[in-house]
This record gives sequence, structure tokens and C-alpha cells, in this order.
Amino acid sequence: MSPETELPELDPFTEDFQQFPFATLALLRERAPVHAMAQAGWYIVTTIELAREVLTDPARFSNQVSRRTSPPAEVADEVAAIRSQGFGYVPTLLLNDPPAHTRYRRMVQRALTPRALAWMEPLIADVAEELARALPDGSAIGFIEAFARPLPVWAISRVLGLPDDRRDDVRRWTDAATATIGAQLAPERWAQVERDLLDYQLTIAAELERRRQEPRDDLLSMLVAAAADPGPGEEPIGIAELVSLTRELMVAGNESTLRLLADIIVQLDSRPQEWDLVRGDEARAHRIVEEAVRMASPSAAVFRRVDRDTTLGGVPLPAGSTLVVSLLSANRDESVFSGGDRFDPDRPPVQRHIAFGQGIHACIGNILARMEARHAVRALAGHVNRIDVIRDEPLRYLPSLIVRGLVEVPVQVRRRRLASAPEVN
Repeated sequence: MSPETELPELDPFTEDFQQFPFATLALLRERAPVHAMAQAGWYIVTTIELAREVLTDPARFSNQVSRRTSPPAEVADEVAAIRSQGFGYVPTLLLNDPPAHTRYRRMVQRALTPRALAWMEPLIADVAEELARALPDGSAIGFIEAFARPLPVWAISRVLGLPDDRRDDVRRWTDAATATIGAQLAPERWAQVERDLLDYQLTIAAELERRRQEPRDDLLSMLVAAAADPGPGEEPIGIAELVSLTRELMVAGNESTLRLLADIIVQLDSRPQEWDLVRGDEARAHRIVEEAVRMASPSAAVFRRVDRDTTLGGVPLPAGSTLVVSLLSANRDESVFSGGDRFDPDRPPVQRHIAFGQGIHACIGNILARMEARHAVRALAGHVNRIDVIRDEPLRYLPSLIVRGLVEVPVQVRRRRLASAPEVN
């Protein structure tokens, strides 16, 4: 391995890295898969073998490390005052380790049973069909605003059991929940983000209380029921914990799908034959989605804290260090994915990626995200011959280390000419 002094200093918050990370990540995989970063005490992990080692060893590499940036001094008091009106943050799935993490994950798994998932699927299929049917033919549109954003927002709203007039709120809440994840927020935005999060907390707390009194056939009711009966020897899960869990599920089933769908359209721009293949075999949608998940890695990185002095890939890591595990890099590792920068739904087996993590902290919302994406691809295939990406300007990604996704994808939809039903005399 070449000395680190020959490698570029990596600051993950630079414009260049956030827009064009792949050459740097490939260099690190080859020469320094565990590499010190510009931030003191931070190391980036870039190969899939080492990423898996970190993700499956919570005893050495703790999940209890914040992904969020802190408010700047000039707005800190205002932010604190807004937060004091709601529930204090309760670590549940995202920022927890066993045994507490196990308790929450077990509860969510009891809510997301095969029966519950079967109940959700037609709701999601209907939303995808409604949006695909409404896409205009031949006009230039933004695909994210026309399809990729509303699909998971509408779907999660219906799955949670929220009325349709809450769709804009779900979008606003999700944007607020992800605004400070691995991103540096402008001072003037902090107060509004916190007010949106407070609105989310108070609204969902009231909805959860309604489900406690009058259960319905929706995910909020299932979560309330699972929380009230946590298992032998365990305390019932309280309202603040449920509010936090619901937020994590809302974001997992929303933000990841949005970013994934946008990337699918970019990948299929050069492979329009895939739409025909999906129409001939609906199972093709699964392979497209899995390969797109690998390529896009919407959760580009996860953080871990080194709990004790250790080594990783031959690099000494002192206790307290922060690891940035690059799923975006690991999922293009040539040792596992030949031609890792190439989109290939036929690569065998496609599901070896770790885009949703691995081990006890694997994203529990991955089932919902995959379901939404599969139904989106099938619905689109039923209505379009192709979707052409308009590249008059370079496509741009969000300024975030953790949430990777396109800001917008301008497209021109070429709709299918479907035969009209014969008139009945």
C-alpha cells in the first residue's frame, strides 16, 4: 500500500467529492481502504469486505454516533426553545445498540408481518398506477416532482393511515427529518426545520393516541398494538419512542425510494429496452430495482464509533474514532461486482450489495422501499415506451455525505399508444 501522504486528503463536505466521488473512492479501495479524513478522528472505509466487518461487529463499532450536524451558535438558543415544546429525541433503531436496539427492532418486526405487508402492497400498486397514468406525453417535466417524490409520500401516507390532505405535510416532515443528516444547513433554515419537526411530533402523537383508543387497519395502529405488548419482561414502549420510530419508518419508506426511482430513470435512459422486458416479465422489475439500489446506494454512508482501541484492515483505530462506512463505494467494489460502475440487471447474483446495510442495523424499511420501487417500474412500463433524460445541464446531487440522490431529473416521457376499448352498440 502506498503511504497516505501520496493520497488526496478527503474532505467529504466539498462540492467536488459530493458531486463526483467515484474516482476518489476507487483509488481508496485500491490503495487505502481505511483512510484518515480531513475531519480529526474520522476514517473512511471503502471496501465491501471491511464494510461488512464493521457493520456486523457492534461490540467494536457502535451505532451510537450522531449523523446530524449541530445548529450554529447564532441560532442555537432559538432551536433549543423550539425543541423544548416537543419530545426529546429518543434513540430507537438508527442510533442504538443492543439490548435497546433489539427491543425496538423486535417491536417493528411484529408490526411489519407478512400479513401487514400483503395489505400494503395493493395500496402502493394503486398509487404507482395513478401517477404513471398521469404523466404527460412529450412534454419536458421534472421526474422527481412528477413521480418519484409523490409516490412514496402518497404511499406512506396511506400505509400509516393518514388522510390524503396530509400528503404535503408528510413531504415537509420528511425533508425536515433529513435536512441535517450529513449536511451543513444554512443558519437561516434551522428554525423552520425545527418547527416542521415539532409539527410532526405533535401531529403523530395525536394520531397514535387516536389509534390507541380506536384501532384501524393501518401501520400506526399496528405499531401501537405492538408497543403495548412488547414481550415477557419488557416495559411497554411509550409515546415519545413511538413518535421516533414512526419518523424513522416514514423516512426509510420515503427518502430512499425517491432517490432510488430517480436513479432508475437515469440508468434506463441508455437501456430503453428494459421497459419492453418488464412488460414481458414482471419479475424483471426486481432485477432492475436491485441493480439500481446497488448503483445508487441512496444511503451513501453510515457512521460508526470505535468503542475500543482496535485495528481494521491493518490500520490502528483509537477508541472514540468515527468511521464513515461508504456503502456507495462498497457496492462498486470490483472484488465482488465485476464492472462495478456498469449498470447490469443480469449480473449474478444481484443481491450481494449492502445498500440497505447489513447485520442487526440493516434498514428495516428496505422491504417497503423495494416494494414501492418494483411497483413503480411495473406501472411505468405499462404506460411508457421510454423516458428520455434531458441533459441540457449536468445532473446534480444533494450536498450530503449520507443521503445521496439527484436534486431533479428533467425528462421527456414517450407514452405507449394503448388500444382503445371497442365501442358497445
